[in-house]
Amino acid sequence: MKKDYKETITNNIISLLEKGKIPWIAPFEQQIIPMNYLTKKTYNGINLLVLWIAGMLLGYTGNYWIGFKQVMKLGGKVRRGEKGTPITVCCTYKTKDDDTEEEITGYYYKTDYVYNIFSQVDGINFEEKKPKYKPLKDFDKLIKNTGIKVRHQGEKAFYSVNDDFINMPFKHKFKNQTAYYQTLAHELIHSTLHKERCNRIQNIDLRTEEGRALEELTAEIGAAYLLSEFGLRSNINNVAAYVQSWIKALKNDTNYIFKASSLASNAVKYLVA
Repeated sequence: MKKDYKETITNNIISLLEKGKIPWIAPFEQQIIPMNYLTKKTYNGINLLVLWIAGMLLGYTGNYWIGFKQVMKLGGKVRRGEKGTPITVCCTYKTKDDDTEEEITGYYYKTDYVYNIFSQVDGINFEEKKPKYKPLKDFDKLIKNTGIKVRHQGEKAFYSVNDDFINMPFKHKFKNQTAYYQTLAHELIHSTLHKERCNRIQNIDLRTEEGRALEELTAEIGAAYLLSEFGLRSNINNVAAYVQSWIKALKNDTNYIFKASSLASNAVKYLVA
């Protein structure tokens, strides 16, 4: 992956954070998360974040995206002067083990480009359908299936690393049902720290400011990804204390947002598997 690609993404995120905007929060309540128009598959990981950011910075009101060859396949064309948004594509290749001669599968990443079908493409009979989201009862099923203990008591929401449980205030303590699930999603991502889940606890030192900031960023992005499945926005109430730490870390390391996004994606994949 090209260094300037990482730098561009990182700088865009820093710019938004410095303006008080949170890049991983969808700007609208009921919004299609970034999706390929032809395949109808949603983007994930860093690509989801990249396309959200592109939409915010460029003022796109739709979230359907499409590759150049896909545009031609549908009989359309990219408008003159429009530039594609880079995404990361995982590719596979076959090779043989030097010792055993067995065929093995290898992986590499390349940069591809997609275009916003609503704002950058002509000649396609574009139809935007109302998004179909999972019902909230499926969120409760998800928690039950993971086996993670959720305890309702007190006034604080948190995940106990030592005792492995999520503590939540009772649902009626929240101003609405949405606020409850926004908070629960955040703590649910935290719970994947556990060694028998995603085992982030092995590599993230929560005793340090840097470790806590990375874990909070992972939980924020992961919650945004998870909530988008249910048509809900992430909650911005928890981010203020960490924004400056994130900006500092992003300026020091262009891999930082890729690491957090990857950890977040792994957490969501574990939860929905």
